[in-house]
Amino acid sequence: MVHAPMPILSIQSSVVFGHVGNSVAALPLMRLGHEVWRLDTVAFSNHPGHGSFSGRVVPPAELAELLRGLKTLGVLKDCRGVLSGYLGEAGTAAVVADAVSSVKSANPQAVYLLDPVIGDAGRVFVRPGVPEAIAEKLLPLADMCTPNVFELEQLTGMTVIDLESARVAAHALRRRGPRTVVVTGLPENGRISTIAVTNRGAWRVTAPRVDRPLNGTGDLISALILGHYLDKGSIAEALGLAASGMAEAIAATVASGRRELALVPALERIVHPPKPIQVETLD
Repeated sequence: MVHAPMPILSIQSSVVFGHVGNSVAALPLMRLGHEVWRLDTVAFSNHPGHGSFSGRVVPPAELAELLRGLKTLGVLKDCRGVLSGYLGEAGTAAVVADAVSSVKSANPQAVYLLDPVIGDAGRVFVRPGVPEAIAEKLLPLADMCTPNVFELEQLTGMTVIDLESARVAAHALRRRGPRTVVVTGLPENGRISTIAVTNRGAWRVTAPRVDRPLNGTGDLISALILGHYLDKGSIAEALGLAASGMAEAIAATVASGRRELALVPALERIVHPPKPIQVETLD
């Protein structure tokens, strides 16, 4: 049986070399059967983590004009999901908010997943004003939010040191908009946990910790969570599939000896993981 494609409007960064932002999200989402409508917030040669890069931040007015074209075309009614990630500047948040509102007006069943890209490991790596724009303009519109531990602390002002404090902070974030909060990168007993928190319960998956720089992991797991959720309708199932796919991506990348995700050679295992990770229901 052939399923109708479920378009996703993906608003995040783009690089020529490597796999971050839309350059990591689009391919697995398409392999899952979703059309991906890209709005690239920046166009860089590579991830800045390499030490140098070239390119530009796409002006918000240019993004707004592209969005206007989609509205004029009349296709937003077909959009099933909106995914946002890295914002080049604070003003881009207003364009994302307009996109979410326009899509939901045309299709009230559409799901908005906010990946609140702010920083990691104690360091903010976005331009001034972006964290505040995310908190004020985008968080109230989100159905799902996927912060890492540092971003969760930044958005809530709370300290996250373990599973319980992560759950408390996730519920605090839920009260500001998103029904579902997925916290990534939570260290636990030498492993890394990802937890999903809703008003109906909480779930956890754990995986071995990899102590080496890898670009694009947060972008990839956010895309996988949204793609699987649109397919399955279950956050627990989406969490398990996304985490299992991430494990495949990380294993392939470590084996390659590179910091850029081994997206292409591991693609089939990423979207259809052969070794599902167990999802634990939390009390």
